[in-house]
Amino acid sequence: MATPEMRVNTVTQLPAQRRLAALRRRSALRLLDVERSEDIFPVLLEEIMELGFRRAVVATLDADTGELIPTESVNAGKQFVQQFQTSVYATENPIVGVLQSMQPAVLPQNNPKHSLYCHPLIYRNRTMCWEAEREHRADCLALVNFTAPQPFQVQGQACAVCDMRSYAGVVGVELTGATSERELGELRTLVELANRYLSRLFKVEHYYNRMRDMDTTIGQMQTMMQSMSDPVILTDTHHRVITQNRAAEQFFKLPEETTEGLVRAVELNNLLFSAALSSMAMGGEDASRDLTLVDPIEGEEVLFEAVTAPTFTRDGMRTGLVTVMRNVTDLRRADEELRANFERLLAAEEVVRQDRDRLNLIIENVGDPIVVADSAGKVVLLDPLAQELFGRGKEGNMDPQVVKNLAKLDAYIMGFTFSFSDRENTPLRLWSPNTRGAVEYDARSGKIYDVRGQVAYTVTVLRDLTPLRKVEQLKVERRMLEIEKFAATGRLAGTIAHEVNNPMEAIKNAIYLLADGVKTEKQPVYEILKGETERVARIVRQMLGLYRTSEQAGSMDINSVIEDTLLLFTRQLQRNGVVSLADLKKLPAAVGSADQFRQVLSNLVVNAKDSMPDGGRLVIRTRHVPDPDGIHGWIRISIADTGAGIDPVMLPNIFEAFVSTKGEKGTGLGLWIVKGIIENHGGRIRVRSKLGKGTVFQISLPVVR
Repeated sequence: MATPEMRVNTVTQLPAQRRLAALRRRSALRLLDVERSEDIFPVLLEEIMELGFRRAVVATLDADTGELIPTESVNAGKQFVQQFQTSVYATENPIVGVLQSMQPAVLPQNNPKHSLYCHPLIYRNRTMCWEAEREHRADCLALVNFTAPQPFQVQGQACAVCDMRSYAGVVGVELTGATSERELGELRTLVELANRYLSRLFKVEHYYNRMRDMDTTIGQMQTMMQSMSDPVILTDTHHRVITQNRAAEQFFKLPEETTEGLVRAVELNNLLFSAALSSMAMGGEDASRDLTLVDPIEGEEVLFEAVTAPTFTRDGMRTGLVTVMRNVTDLRRADEELRANFERLLAAEEVVRQDRDRLNLIIENVGDPIVVADSAGKVVLLDPLAQELFGRGKEGNMDPQVVKNLAKLDAYIMGFTFSFSDRENTPLRLWSPNTRGAVEYDARSGKIYDVRGQVAYTVTVLRDLTPLRKVEQLKVERRMLEIEKFAATGRLAGTIAHEVNNPMEAIKNAIYLLADGVKTEKQPVYEILKGETERVARIVRQMLGLYRTSEQAGSMDINSVIEDTLLLFTRQLQRNGVVSLADLKKLPAAVGSADQFRQVLSNLVVNAKDSMPDGGRLVIRTRHVPDPDGIHGWIRISIADTGAGIDPVMLPNIFEAFVSTKGEKGTGLGLWIVKGIIENHGGRIRVRSKLGKGTVFQISLPVVR
């Protein structure tokens, strides 16, 4: 902190009255001689010491943080100074109370021999600022603080007229018990005098800062105006030029070296500009108009668009005009070229119209629905068949199913338009107004590119797959029936051969034992019996080989087989109103025949479909159940339906041959074949069922890592 130098003055040797008067004059002169507001406090502290006080501190308020901070002191120790380090919001502090009350006060200290005189410092003056006087306002902050001081508030110390931020602070002086009222009055007079000079300096510095900011702003505006390529001109109310940028000087100001032609061009430009301003001013509104000037250097006409706007003082008085002129010569030339191009476009439009008519004729005679969309995926053309599907042109009474068709089409076209593929074939299931049912279409799409390589249009052809699907479905169903019959025949033949083989082995053994007891004359008959028995045994072995599969076991993906099977029977399930769900977990590869396992799933899915003639739900779930050794484990597959269920009486024999829940419609061999295939794979199959609720088949297949 600054510590004023204490100087002995001859004033202290004068009589008391003359000494006080001399001190006042000298204090006033010293304070008046200060040029900066921050120099007031050191002078004030020196003068306080001249009055005979030993210790003093000045604390100022930081308006941003609300902290009262000691800034100047004389003969003040650390403890004395720290009592002025506080927050303005600490209202219980008596020093803060002095500042908030805006009245000086004598505060008691811990030492009964000393007390503390506190005097608030605040921006105030008996005369208002020139801004308030000019606007005839009485809410100047300096005048308000002087005439009607209010309790101090940090937020309120900003002038409503000039926006100046006030200062605030406290002067603290230590008093002794011998301090008289006269000395206290002299001290108060000195502090108020310093505050008055401080207020004047503070206002002067505010004006100085504002002028400096204005100079900076003016310099920035001039730089910005000079950097503009368009002519900018500022004129007064009589259309006399006040200032203009370099671009405007090229047309309205004579250079140092002139010629007769250049002088005439500049004079003509000024005349034309003044006439244009007068014409726009007569309109009484902000205006813009075309203005043709002469280039003094090139001698060519230059077309400008002159835009004017008036300037006003803070009182609303009009002071002049600001005119910005934009060179539109090139725009006029471009407009002429545009008109010529427009004529050429009109000529080409007829050719385009003819091509479009030919294209529409081709599209209307194609047997499949055709959809054309633009680069944003928006449909721009539909042939008559596509209009039946998507109902364009009659949005007010569209069928809800047609609205769904339109939503599916928009989603498909949007995805294809913004994809990276040039062509795409995707099945699209739509509702047909003709058949009043769902129809599966093969959507074949391609892209048309413009000269820049961007997508211009997409063309989509929808091919009805219903006839093709029916043919494929009939082929699959016929093949599955043949496979099932062949498997049943082979299983039946294997069972019969197995049953015949056992007694045949006994017969062969008996014939072998009779070899020594056959008479010689009966030996030819014995050999015939032995040969025919061997032939019957070979026939039995061939029948067993007919059933046993020769397919080599390999690795198969159970989840893929399930997905393929559900895809195969999707149409049948949907026709019966059956909803199929697949909850497939990640599985390890299993060892076996994928074709045989597909046969297992086909039998179970068909049985589930037949048990739900009025519709229902089919759920297929898979999961892996590992063994604790981490090597072995099981793949669990469950096929659950919500059908009619199985009679508990038939449930124990459901996997036996010729046992059927379908009556005359079934062969009774399906589940028998299923069980045989599962057991050949080393697995097992179980069934749970409840009448009216549904049936669950659970298949367990072993896996070895």
